[in-house]
Amino acid sequence: MSEDREIIEERVFKNNESVVVQRYAKGHFLGKGGFAKCYEFINMDTKKVCAAKIIDKATLTKNRARKKVCLYYNV
Repeated sequence: MSEDREIIEERVFKNNESVVVQRYAKGHFLGKGGFAKCYEFINMDTKKVCAAKIIDKATLTKNRARKKVCLYYNV
């Protein structure tokens, strides 16, 4: 895997209050929708390939747009 890829970290908060950090390498651009872009991501530990939508926070200023997205973090 190329070292010049963008690395994204996800912090997963477990019920026992521990935090697991998962790292992903951003891969190919897959497509674009109304307010998100979809990319391939590769888990750095398991090498599993998945897809993720990247949403610019600036697009979530309208209440209607916020309702379309299920968020676990405050934006």
